[in-house]
Amino acid sequence: MNEAIVTIKATESELKCLIWSLNAIKTIRLPVEPEWKKPYKALLKDLEKIRDGIQEERRNIINDKKKEEKLRDINCETRDW
Repeated sequence: MNEAIVTIKATESELKCLIWSLNAIKTIRLPVEPEWKKPYKALLKDLEKIRDGIQEERRNIINDKKKEEKLRDINCETRDW
């Protein structure tokens, strides 16, 4: 069986809702074999990686801005007016 790969656009708040929902599914206790949870756990893991990537990128952007400001301040201090 062939699987298709699709691109899904979602906001960060939608991503948080999906992760919350999958965590809720993961904790359900039923008197049946938990094999049905495997795809949900895999999806949860993938979405958490995406969330972590977004957070890391946000941190990088903030750090880059701070570095730029610091360099600008240093350049202004070293100029002869």
